[in-house]
Amino acid sequence: MDFISNKTPQIEAMLTEIGIQNVEELFKSIPSSLILQAPSIDDGLSEYEGIQLIESLAVRNTFPNLVSYLGAGAYEHHIPALVGAVCSKSEFLTAYTPYQAEASQGMLQIIFEFQSAICALTGMDVANASVYDGASACAEAILMSLRHHKTRRQILLSDSLHPHYKKVIEQYLKSQDCELITIPFSQEGTLDASFLKMYLNDQTAAVLLQSPNFFGCIEDVQSITEMAKSQGALTILCANPISYGLLSSAKELGVDIAVGDCQPFGLSLSFGGPYAGYMACKQELMRQLPGRIVGETLDVQGRRGFVLTLQAREQHIRREKATSNICTNQALAALASLVAMLWYGKEGVKELALTNYQRANYLKFHLGKISTINVWNQGASFNEFVVDFKQDSNQVLEFFRLNGIEPGIELKRYYPSLKTCLLIAVTETKNQIQLDQFIKVCKELF
Repeated sequence: MDFISNKTPQIEAMLTEIGIQNVEELFKSIPSSLILQAPSIDDGLSEYEGIQLIESLAVRNTFPNLVSYLGAGAYEHHIPALVGAVCSKSEFLTAYTPYQAEASQGMLQIIFEFQSAICALTGMDVANASVYDGASACAEAILMSLRHHKTRRQILLSDSLHPHYKKVIEQYLKSQDCELITIPFSQEGTLDASFLKMYLNDQTAAVLLQSPNFFGCIEDVQSITEMAKSQGALTILCANPISYGLLSSAKELGVDIAVGDCQPFGLSLSFGGPYAGYMACKQELMRQLPGRIVGETLDVQGRRGFVLTLQAREQHIRREKATSNICTNQALAALASLVAMLWYGKEGVKELALTNYQRANYLKFHLGKISTINVWNQGASFNEFVVDFKQDSNQVLEFFRLNGIEPGIELKRYYPSLKTCLLIAVTETKNQIQLDQFIKVCKELF
């Protein structure tokens, strides 16, 4: 940012206005020993020289320029230029989400269109205006199920759900009168159906699972949904929204509530946020949705208009009847995701999902040929997969980094028993040359 200093006439005018003789009088309460001598006119650097000095210091700052295969909920995707162009418009660019009385028709319309896009992706009947992120969406979905099944207090949670999401859920349910049971995953990384059958009963309010899950495995959601329905429980599916371009929709799988994080669509990594969580459900659960919903209507002159239809929060209804303390929504982040979804379009989302699927499985297939490592789950994966390098992960990371690659996330951070495993994520941003280089380095590791 440019700096334009005050000149003598401006300084004298300000001193006269406040009734003092010189600038030094402003600091007379400070001991003279602490005050630096004012520079002379010829002292110091000119603006141009100062800029040159700062630039010379800046070029000394270096950082590793690595090809990243990190994922685990925050993915490197192409962001269309249109996203920044639309979101930076002055009518949208604010961290503040307006309330009903302040919301313009334009802001209400983008929220309505966001809801429509989420419904189109998931196949569900209704979606809300968004929540904070994927983690809060999962937790809010569980609270929805407990409100729906007032007498049921048991929640079954897949251990292959993102560990950060599980932590948020535990925090949300800490003061709730309910039992949270974690269902372990099998050696292949998918939910262990035998344990699910063991714990599923007429006290279960909901089963929450992720597919593709934290390990990139595609779960048999339909059979899990049928098992849950046999006991009258709801099914909550957490999913990467891009995966719906290739896999069955939540509605086709018989899911009751669909949740997830919109980060893969149009949101940069941004050191972990802010993102936007999506929530969609069947019509009969609509009044249990937290936050707010924008609806379309006609005014008295028959013109199309938008209005906040449902706001089940404590500001509008009795506190004990409020569904959540989520007041508004992630409007700017939701707009970015909406623009990206619309930019890709129906066919483009399919191509994007297929590209992610193919490139991840290309790398997985070729790594599976290396006998000295073990690739989890020989079935299909989406975006990411687990590789057991059978040696200390610190040594693996160091070798890859020396070859310009950040190979993945150490799973021992979340699962101590998986101390030699890495979670490797591949998106459309990786080309075949980069993937082949990863395979080459992996072979050289041994």
